[in-house]
Amino acid sequence: MKWHRILPALGLILVLQTANAQKQIEMNLKQCLEMALQTDLRVKISEMEQTRLKYQIQQTTGMGLPQISGSGSFQNFLKLPTQLIPGEFFGQPGTLIPVQFGTNYNMSGGVQVSQLIYNQSFLVSLQISKRMIEQGSLEIEKNRESTVYDVAQLYYMAVLTNQQIKYLEETVLKLDTLESITKVQLDKQLIKQVDYDRVNVDRNNLQTEVSNLKLMLTQQLNMLKYFTGNSPQDSIVLTTTVFDKYLVKMPVLNPENHLGLKEIDQQKKLLSLQMDLVHSQSLPNLAAFGDFSYNSQQNEFKKLFNDGKGWLGTSVVGLSLNVPIFSGGQRYYQLKQYKVQYKELDLSRDYTKKLIETTTSNALLKVQSLEQTAAAQNRNLKLADDVYRVIFDQYSQGYTSLTDLLLAESTKITAQGNYAQTLAQLRIAELELLKSNGNLMDILK
Repeated sequence: MKWHRILPALGLILVLQTANAQKQIEMNLKQCLEMALQTDLRVKISEMEQTRLKYQIQQTTGMGLPQISGSGSFQNFLKLPTQLIPGEFFGQPGTLIPVQFGTNYNMSGGVQVSQLIYNQSFLVSLQISKRMIEQGSLEIEKNRESTVYDVAQLYYMAVLTNQQIKYLEETVLKLDTLESITKVQLDKQLIKQVDYDRVNVDRNNLQTEVSNLKLMLTQQLNMLKYFTGNSPQDSIVLTTTVFDKYLVKMPVLNPENHLGLKEIDQQKKLLSLQMDLVHSQSLPNLAAFGDFSYNSQQNEFKKLFNDGKGWLGTSVVGLSLNVPIFSGGQRYYQLKQYKVQYKELDLSRDYTKKLIETTTSNALLKVQSLEQTAAAQNRNLKLADDVYRVIFDQYSQGYTSLTDLLLAESTKITAQGNYAQTLAQLRIAELELLKSNGNLMDILK
């Protein structure tokens, strides 16, 4: 067997399979959110609930359609029932005489038909079912908004971690260069061993921090894979950065767009229909009915099917009117409860609106404050970078001490971290502003 030919072929197959199993997925924030909405279980469950409510409307509608049922029975009396008849009928007054009535075999079958003509409770119940569909749509929208908010936050945290890694890796490269310089200086006895060790300690600490951040980034990306429905083996590249601003223009503040108020408004509409339902229960109900049946009574079993004259038919049609008169005050007090609930919803709406206005105002202030802070941090970062480069050049030429260089490096790292964190906080604050104003889903447009 020619193993020298087979083994390379097997290796090529394994490489191709690995390449097929692992794919790199580039996604910006919008693409990530769209994928998350397609796979999020909360959204899927609320959509399934909406489907169930649609079936419920069809079920309620069926109550107003003709109702048809069939019935049948067969009786074989092993012993005919006995009844006692006063003896006066047989000239034996003061006695009871047992008499058996009926036939040994009885069979009957029939069809019952009914049609609702007027029932206000049915009409209101149908409106309530449709209103539940609208409320279910709001629930879907709430779950979609929660998904967008949670995944967007996670996305920006991963972007922040990735940016911090880039900053620290740039500094590690600088320290690699510095380590080479100090090694030469140490060999020439221009510096002490402790100075060379300080550079290596700083480099090792930064390398450890980079490793920890990479582990954190891996965990964050794994969570994004979970939310977006990607395979754990896939590689995700986030193309949106903390430096990118929203393409969505910040809308005019309008608390009426908030789902919290829309939900309360739907509850008020539903409660109004429930009050109408209580009123309708005091109105008359009218229905039509029909009953068509045949029965046969024989003392011989075979005659049930052979004796056509033995089948006797009965048919009846009519109207049924039900007029509620008195319910013991149940409807009256039920209406009282609903009216109290309606007032509670009015108060809840006022409270919620004020809370939304306050939250939105605070969110706007936070965005404006972070924008100013980010601008200041950006200027500070440029200054720290300029100072570090100047001191690095001076140290390379022997004009400044290692202590000054390491201090400048530490200041630069701090400035980089502060700037990246501020930008991430700004992006999340923008999310909070859009959410508080009811416009969070605009980032998907």
